[in-house]
Amino acid sequence: MNNNFRPRIRLRDKLLISVTVLVIVLVSAVLYTLNERLQSLAGDALNTDLANTLSIFNRLVDERRSSLSAKAVLIADDSHLKAAIDVAKPNVATTTDVCMLLNDTAQERLFLVTDKHGKVLFDSFHIPEVNLALREGRDPDPAKMGKPEVVLADGWPNVNMALQGKASSGGFIYPLPLKDKNGKDLKLAFQTVTVPIRLKDEILGTLILGSPLDDNLAQQLKKMTNSEIAVYIGQKVFASTWSDDKIPAVEQSLAPVKGPAEESMKANGMTKSFPLQLAGETYLSLFSPFEDTRGQGMGDYVILRSLDQALAPQKSLQQSIIVIGALGVAFAFVMMLFIARRITEPLNSLLRGVQELGKGNLNFQVPVKTHDELGVLAGSFNQMIQGLQEKERVTNILGKYISPEVAKKVLADKDGLALKGERRECVVMFTDIRGFTAMSENEPPEKIVADLNEYFTLMVDVVIKYEGTLDKFIGDAIMAVWGAPVPFEDKELRAIKAALEMQYVLGEFNKQRVAKKLTPLTMGIGVNTGVVVSGNLGSDKRTDYTVIGEEVNLASRLCSKAAPGQVLISEFTYRKLKGLVEVKALESISLKGFSEPVKVYEVTHLTKAT
Repeated sequence: MNNNFRPRIRLRDKLLISVTVLVIVLVSAVLYTLNERLQSLAGDALNTDLANTLSIFNRLVDERRSSLSAKAVLIADDSHLKAAIDVAKPNVATTTDVCMLLNDTAQERLFLVTDKHGKVLFDSFHIPEVNLALREGRDPDPAKMGKPEVVLADGWPNVNMALQGKASSGGFIYPLPLKDKNGKDLKLAFQTVTVPIRLKDEILGTLILGSPLDDNLAQQLKKMTNSEIAVYIGQKVFASTWSDDKIPAVEQSLAPVKGPAEESMKANGMTKSFPLQLAGETYLSLFSPFEDTRGQGMGDYVILRSLDQALAPQKSLQQSIIVIGALGVAFAFVMMLFIARRITEPLNSLLRGVQELGKGNLNFQVPVKTHDELGVLAGSFNQMIQGLQEKERVTNILGKYISPEVAKKVLADKDGLALKGERRECVVMFTDIRGFTAMSENEPPEKIVADLNEYFTLMVDVVIKYEGTLDKFIGDAIMAVWGAPVPFEDKELRAIKAALEMQYVLGEFNKQRVAKKLTPLTMGIGVNTGVVVSGNLGSDKRTDYTVIGEEVNLASRLCSKAAPGQVLISEFTYRKLKGLVEVKALESISLKGFSEPVKVYEVTHLTKAT
């Protein structure tokens, strides 16, 4: 191979001209520009359609409001209605008869009349059975002859305004005497007008006329504008041009767009169109807010046009562009084959690097001779080699440590294995199964190992739960440490919580063993706090992170003195936990290796303070 190869400027220029110009300019730029232009035109057309639809919708709503106002004024001036309610105690039946005649003339869906105290005298959706039967020429149905419910509308803002002589208009949500498919009371949104009923200067009551914002209105507008319509109030669709089975999907799609639409209205004084996905189709939506009878925002008219349908004519043109793009790519591929013959030497260097890597040689470096893409590739290959070297180092480290905390400590240290000896205050715990040797004398080795593994799994999970470091297993005993290599301010409390929970978990485990007619296991635990030496012990082939010292021996001796189910702690540990645990002071005991008797405490449980 020619090691003196250097890429010439002419080759770099050819690469830029052939690949960049031919592929990016001829294909990507043309495709992107054309598509963006077509989409922009389609989007502008849709926005224009949405704006026109909104204008038509607002005009329709204004016409309905004007019609309602005119009818309301006419009905409120009706002499029969005034006569029916201009008595000391208006009669509901009489008022109902009069209003039913007026309702036939007005042809309104919502018709409410109240007296001057706000009591509803007539409700077009809750007509008494007696009046209905009389009107239909039949006997009243006894099952429907319940006592009419007295409804007070004196708390309604529009009624209060009308009783003060002020007419109002706006959106209104009213419950219907019907149930939806889920068994809930059905509510309908209305566009309403509320006017006072006057007799000279006296206000006799109020009149509310309402036109429903329902599916019929939405379908009427769709026929006029070819747009989808939804009346959206409180994250619920009250009317739309979609079928009932699609309403949940419509509500779910509109919810995340509602917030940005409101922010746009606050910032710009008008709302803009927002895209949304509905049933796999992309729509542009326009929100137009409407107010309640107090002039406050109540909900939105949402107008939607399908962007996918608007972009449908582009598909055939896009196919032609794709063909042109494919030809451009093919031509660029041929050019790349030609150029590739001129850059084989850097690739051969990379190939050699791969071969050395396959042999396990992580010290090989590919020479970086260029500053183009091949130079970047060579540099990236060298970075990969460095990463593999680091991974090998981490693997060796993790293979020598048990505890995840130790591994984190090592990986955080640039020196890695240089966890040298240091003094620090730690909590050391020893646990030991009582009588396990005698218990296992008649058991096969496989059964002994299975029992120990199951027991160790439960105990180690508790140690890890309280972030202790598992030091080692000693036969059927466990040694755990809190405070090394990771320091904790509450290391004593963590250790005691772990010890008590280990006793509890063992108890639950024994219930299962007893149910299987197996001998239950008992365990004693010893815990001590003190200054120990922590660090690596072992050889250069194998090391273990552990703690050593007199305080470790004391914890081991306490464990050996602990009766089944006991958790014994030293006096120093008790001082650290005072007020956090309930203990029972035991007589001082003499321990092997200690000249003076040692004060011992048995932990019974945690205090309420913990």
